[in-house]
Amino acid sequence: MMIRTRRAVACGAALMAAAMAGTLAAVPAQANGAKWRVFDARPTPGSDDFRAVAVSSKRNAWVFGGVIGDTPPMRPIARRWAGGVWHDVDLPDGVVGGIDAASTTSARNVWAIADYGDAGPSSALRWDGKTWSISHQWADGLTSDVITTGRRDVWVFGYSRAGAGVGTWHFDGSRWSRADVGDLLPERGSVVSARDIWAVGAQRSTGCGDRTVAHYDGRRWSAVPTGDALPPDIPQPDEGGPYQCVHLRDVLATSRRDVWVAGFVYRSDGGDHNEEQAVLAHWDGTTWRREDVPGRHIPERLASDGRGGLWTIGWGDPYGPTPESTPLMHRAADGTWRTATIDTGGRTAEITELALVPGTRSLWGVGRILTPEARDGAIYRYR
Repeated sequence: MMIRTRRAVACGAALMAAAMAGTLAAVPAQANGAKWRVFDARPTPGSDDFRAVAVSSKRNAWVFGGVIGDTPPMRPIARRWAGGVWHDVDLPDGVVGGIDAASTTSARNVWAIADYGDAGPSSALRWDGKTWSISHQWADGLTSDVITTGRRDVWVFGYSRAGAGVGTWHFDGSRWSRADVGDLLPERGSVVSARDIWAVGAQRSTGCGDRTVAHYDGRRWSAVPTGDALPPDIPQPDEGGPYQCVHLRDVLATSRRDVWVAGFVYRSDGGDHNEEQAVLAHWDGTTWRREDVPGRHIPERLASDGRGGLWTIGWGDPYGPTPESTPLMHRAADGTWRTATIDTGGRTAEITELALVPGTRSLWGVGRILTPEARDGAIYRYR
């Protein structure tokens, strides 16, 4: 496993956003003929991008994001896959900000969360098969993820080191209530069933990073020990000096015996020398085991490949000589890694989220396409 080193790194949301950018080049198609390509990147007035994708079948897929017109604020946008074409769909009036997360189980149960940062309003949006509506709003606090197992079971997480967020909330089909999660601070989640939900985030007053893995068994949330699969947090001494912190960024659960968590460990000598190393760990139902990630790739998001492996998107070294290094990688079920890239016709591509089409090996991805003149939301496809 290679460690990426840099000097005077600035941590936070700005680094995350900048780090995921990469100029992608063409690569030969795989043996099965499947490859990544830009599917839709239509120009939109203003500046827009897609940040979330939710898919429950070949016929039910949605992408979401935000657009800034001539004047702020940002407003959320949504597109629906129907008849082999992506169609714009109107969202409720008065919703501001962008949509960063979405979840669906059927064409009549689609959820998305829109927020305007920690100080602005946040909204839980619901599609019932005909129209979008506002199911719940928070006056302030950001939201970080939404997951659903059905129309009467929806979870919203609101946590980020950038702000306290709205906390953890649950919808039972009739009302929203704040969930009792103790000291847990879930940020991202993944669903196996209503009684088997996984999340990554933090715990209050524990460590210096976001290294907590949590599980919901249908009755309560609890922290899950990971043993030595994750590096230890080493808080900085009061007098200064070296420290390291683990930051988990995503979780992927495909069954009770197949759970992945990914992120990075940030190390500092207490001065101007810092480094980041990829963290990837797997739960097989009995034991957590750490997995190596090749090259300089730092995984930010995970998606199943439909055949026992996984896709990861993240960043390489945005400040190095090759900022395009390994932005999109695939790990086969046998542990073999390969780098995947996309022919964008010389444009710059950013990918922020992936989702498998259930029952297939195809995926949808979302992000942006950049040129010197414009920045347009983009939809990617692997097929």
